[in-house]
Amino acid sequence: MVLHVLKHELRLVFREPRFWIPFLIPPVLLFLSQCIAASRYGSQVILGMEPYMMLLMGVLMAPMGAPLAADSFAGERERNSLELLQLSPLSYKDLFLGKFFAILPFPLIFCTLTQWIYYGIYTDKIPLETAFATYLISVSISIFLNACFLHLSLKAKTVRAATQSSLIFVIPLLLFVQLGYPIFTSNKWVAATTFIVAVLFALISINLGIKKFRSL
Repeated sequence: MVLHVLKHELRLVFREPRFWIPFLIPPVLLFLSQCIAASRYGSQVILGMEPYMMLLMGVLMAPMGAPLAADSFAGERERNSLELLQLSPLSYKDLFLGKFFAILPFPLIFCTLTQWIYYGIYTDKIPLETAFATYLISVSISIFLNACFLHLSLKAKTVRAATQSSLIFVIPLLLFVQLGYPIFTSNKWVAATTFIVAVLFALISINLGIKKFRSL
């Protein structure tokens, strides 16, 4: 049943090309800004920043799933189809998980593409162990944030409100990356621990979301 909801949600996403735009802009702008800085001030200005830029590119993919998550339940409410969704023969758990697994692949796919393309360009400047650590951190954040976004979509009355609420996470996310970057890349076990913690928090958020969905 989860697979049925997943297929339905993915069909809706592919009908709306505008949902793809947020995933394409950040990595392109980051790479261009790095190139402009190198050409204007010399390549030494970005020397040693390659692992940080790789981490930032991946992490910025996580909140890009906010528009998709916002449309999941807040969109149903705006279209007056939320009650029909609740009356469907599918369980609340299947509906919620189906919507979650329909959102999650997009930030994860774009996170993977942007980070490993960037790593391919700067292979000689980013150790492989550091690259895997930054990738694991980005995946962890994507799982956690998109579970939270879907939970917020249940509480919001409109897609706009759900999207705006999701944007609150962006600034703390950037601070998290800047302050934690040396720790994340210095020890692979830190990245592994972050992944485990993120999955646990996501499971808690999903369970709370299912309960909220059931009580609507």
